[in-house]
Amino acid sequence: MKRFVLALVFVVAGIPVLTGVGLTLVEAADPAAWTVVFQFPGIGRSFAVSVWTGLAATLLALGLAHLTVTLAGTAAGAERLRALTLPFIALPHLAVAIGLALMLAPSGLILRLLSPWATGFHRPPDWQTIQDPMGLALIIGLIVKETPFLILILLGARAQVPVDRLMLQARSLGYGRLKAWWVSVAPLLQRQIRLPLAATFVFGMTNVEMAIPLGPSMPPPFAVVLWQWFTASRLELRGPAFAGSIVLLVVALGALASIWGGARLTRAALCAYSASGHRGTRAAWSGRLLALLPALSFVFAIGAVAALGLRSLSPMWRFPAVFTDHLEVDLMARAAPSLGTALGSTVALAAATALLSIALVLLISEGLSDDSIWRRRVEALLFVPLLLPQLAFLFGLQSLLVRLRLDGTWAAVAWEHTVFALPYAWGLLAAARSALDPRLVLTARSLGAGALRSWWAVTVPLLLRSMVLAGAVVFAVSVSLYLPTLFAGAGRVMTVATEAASAAASGNLRVAAVHGAAQAIAPLVALCLAALIGRSVFRHRQGVPR
Repeated sequence: MKRFVLALVFVVAGIPVLTGVGLTLVEAADPAAWTVVFQFPGIGRSFAVSVWTGLAATLLALGLAHLTVTLAGTAAGAERLRALTLPFIALPHLAVAIGLALMLAPSGLILRLLSPWATGFHRPPDWQTIQDPMGLALIIGLIVKETPFLILILLGARAQVPVDRLMLQARSLGYGRLKAWWVSVAPLLQRQIRLPLAATFVFGMTNVEMAIPLGPSMPPPFAVVLWQWFTASRLELRGPAFAGSIVLLVVALGALASIWGGARLTRAALCAYSASGHRGTRAAWSGRLLALLPALSFVFAIGAVAALGLRSLSPMWRFPAVFTDHLEVDLMARAAPSLGTALGSTVALAAATALLSIALVLLISEGLSDDSIWRRRVEALLFVPLLLPQLAFLFGLQSLLVRLRLDGTWAAVAWEHTVFALPYAWGLLAAARSALDPRLVLTARSLGAGALRSWWAVTVPLLLRSMVLAGAVVFAVSVSLYLPTLFAGAGRVMTVATEAASAAASGNLRVAAVHGAAQAIAPLVALCLAALIGRSVFRHRQGVPR
């Protein structure tokens, strides 16, 4: 059974990645392609911007996530924080990026709220607040999206560490809350989140969705350069795109190795800090000020959604007016005639991806329910697509789909979506399955029930809430996927993500806002439905494990 499970995981998730990387290496064998890559003007700065934005956003988001979980306090506070964080995780990256562009731009929502009464501006100032050379707008966007994700990961790791006992011991020794957390709890939590943290950094360094509306343009991050080469009409740029994706992979792996070395130095500094004798009790006031920073990231996310809504419903949005004289609901249909088709395709793909991912994870976790070593191996294999730059294997995988005559098909897109959604479904469902008391199933078997009936009558009801939540999260992941849809769909599978990215790249912010608003609403509706289903199923089951 275990070998069958591992083979299934390898076929579904391992083969696409290995084949994609292998074919990328084959396609990049032309020496002339490598010459084009290394002679690209500004390649050094392009790589520097990629590493800088990814590293800065990841470290800042990690600090904010630790601070938020610290201030949550007890386990009850952690549960409330989890419920608050889920809607922000469901927001797609591209929708948030377009909303932030509408919010941070010189004619954006922030300056509209402050003008003219505070700034004196009656016209937008000549400021470069988005697509700035330092990538600050991109860093803000990545922080807004990565902080809720890392909060949820830390909350999941919190259940595996005796946080309350460690904090009580440190506080009884006279340490302040913040220092008690950093010296006693944070190091243990960091061991539990190494893979998700590495995946966060790789995405921040190699993403295209958020870099299109927010990232620098002269030169852009290198992942955007590769995206431009691969989608260009000039076929001679395909070779450099393949070669550049290998270079991006090597740079990402080198950056991860450097971070690992930096983590060892940080560990030594943390040990010295913990042994310094300072209790950190005077940092209470600064902790209250720092508590405003995580709240600010949530406020930015809410502002991005508000900007999307205002722009998608406003026929004219003249500066400095926050609201227009009238809002037109049918403007979405007029501005984007393809919205209905794109939204229908998006919902169908996301629903199919959610069902397939949940079924696979249930099958895999059931076969490995009594073996923690194999569960860790499967988890490592499932996380490989998130630990590698998407462009490093999507180019090659698209070549494979072309040879199999599967490119541009709905099934190919659903398969690639499942590859990226499985780690999220595994993180939510596998832990819940391993936490179930095995005596419950043994009791059912001792009463004469077969294996299938015991699973259906005992395991499924206990996992139902986790299954519904995992389905909503996977639905949101599928809605947000842009590059897998673009390459596997070959431009023939239309979703709100592809339409929004195309509009944002062409500078049509109205159409981008329309599709971005639809992309933001769909996962939130799925999450609300999941919450309603979970509450209705368990409203008469007080005391039942959830």
